[in-house]
Amino acid sequence: MNRPRVPTVPAGGASRVLRRFASRMGSEAAVVERQLPFLVVFLIALLTLRFPGIPISLPWAVWASGGVAVLIALLARFVPWAEAPEWTQDVLPALQIVAIALLRAGTGGTGSMYTTMIFLPVLALAAQRGRRGIAVGTIGVGLAIVVPAALDPDVPFSNLVLLRSLFVGLVAFVIAVTAHEVTERLRARTEAVAVMRDREQELLERMRADAFELARVADARRAARDQLVSIIDSATQQAIIATDATGLVEVFNAGAERLLGFAQGDVVGRMRITDLDAGAEVVAPTPGRAPGSTAARLLESIVAPDGSGGFPRDRTYRRQDGSEVTVQLAVTRRLEVDGTVAGYVVVATDVTADREAARLKDEFVSLVSHELRTPLTSVLGYLELLLDGTDELTEEQRSYLTVIERNARRQLRLVGDLLLTAQVDAGTFAISPRPIDLADVVRGSATSLGPVAEQAGVALVTSVAPTPVVADPGRLAQVVDNLVSNAVKFTPSGGEVHLEVAPTPDGGAGVLVRDTGIGIAPDELQRLTTRFFRATSATRRAIPGVGLGLAIARAVVDAHGGRLDVESTLGEGTTFVVTLPAAPPDRPA
Repeated sequence: MNRPRVPTVPAGGASRVLRRFASRMGSEAAVVERQLPFLVVFLIALLTLRFPGIPISLPWAVWASGGVAVLIALLARFVPWAEAPEWTQDVLPALQIVAIALLRAGTGGTGSMYTTMIFLPVLALAAQRGRRGIAVGTIGVGLAIVVPAALDPDVPFSNLVLLRSLFVGLVAFVIAVTAHEVTERLRARTEAVAVMRDREQELLERMRADAFELARVADARRAARDQLVSIIDSATQQAIIATDATGLVEVFNAGAERLLGFAQGDVVGRMRITDLDAGAEVVAPTPGRAPGSTAARLLESIVAPDGSGGFPRDRTYRRQDGSEVTVQLAVTRRLEVDGTVAGYVVVATDVTADREAARLKDEFVSLVSHELRTPLTSVLGYLELLLDGTDELTEEQRSYLTVIERNARRQLRLVGDLLLTAQVDAGTFAISPRPIDLADVVRGSATSLGPVAEQAGVALVTSVAPTPVVADPGRLAQVVDNLVSNAVKFTPSGGEVHLEVAPTPDGGAGVLVRDTGIGIAPDELQRLTTRFFRATSATRRAIPGVGLGLAIARAVVDAHGGRLDVESTLGEGTTFVVTLPAAPPDRPA
């Protein structure tokens, strides 16, 4: 029987050639490399055919098996397996089974010595993801045992051949299942290790970034602290005191030394802010309370919710000589990187003289107001007697008396406004709320001020809806009168003043007064409700007034728990909006 010509390249040389070939395959190198074990073993099997004693029953089958091996190498090299569907991964191991089956058929069929090679593709199939490879490998092994016997005409096909195929297929199945489970576990561990390695690398990079950021923040904090201390120490006209989170003084600048008389060395690190505050609450130490908790609570009571200086608060501080001074405090938190409080910066301004002047002014206003109200009331009483008396008055006399009465009532309103502002400052201002319809108050104001608007050539347009609220009708009438009279006064002839009232969605009330007047400068809006303040646009036009109307309106609205908002544009007009809650503070509706 003729033997086919087989390559004469040594096995070791073939392996090196194939590995070198695989390493140059680019993106398909991994696929080629997986075929190397089979191709090397298959090449060795072909080389063994040159030994005498190995039967070659079907030369064409041997040649066909070699051709399939070459096909496997070519497919591994040139087919883009990375882009192919997952099931195509079984093609090359299946072709390995075909090559082995043909080699067995050409070398004695059931008696071929190359049968054991069948487990190489079985292992390759079992290593694939999923259990599809187990089935393909088991069926392929059975066919590899049966088909060679069927192709060899010299070997009768018997039940023994069928039984052998079933047994070898069973062994292949067990091997495939075992190899698959081991491979899956190794694959899972490898993937877990890869994930852990990636996570470790990510954490390492994060730690490096955090370390760099911490170093940067530390340097920035150190520089900021040095700069802050330098600025604080250089300020001599302002008392600046910095404390830690417990209120222990850390910085005491020259301005603080001048104001309080203490030397810096006597205060820093030795005294808390409460030791300087003559009105600080004395709290006995209790278990679990931090030593500086009283100082911290005192400072937190002044800090605004957003951590800024908030509204300055007056406190009484004690000097070294025992005397007391009134200071206006502005307190700001110093925060750590994590948001915790590192300490506080206290800016203290001596306002003793200002507060004493304000007190004397209030006493003067109150005294003058009381002294003026009594004679004005008397004058108005006598005027009413003259105007309503039985004695006949000439028209000229009656007109004189009317002018006197109008001016007296104007002066009495001014005295009343002065008294009200004094009550607000003294904290004695109060309201008497009761259930009312705010629409009645607005209608009353429109009726009383309608002639004034008509005389000024200003159209007063009203829009009134029933608006039940709990409020002080007299005080709210004062608010509406002040807003409408101001709107009429600052609107040129031919303009309009709109007065509207309506309930708000939350059960409260809203009053709107909008004019087409001269308007107010944007930088003056914040000071508009300050007592005795008058806008520049009013003073330039010599419009009469003393600057109390809006201050009184603000006080009345605040007493009701409401809000007074203003918007204005120079040359176009001003809009005031009064918003009242459903009930005044601490009073149920």
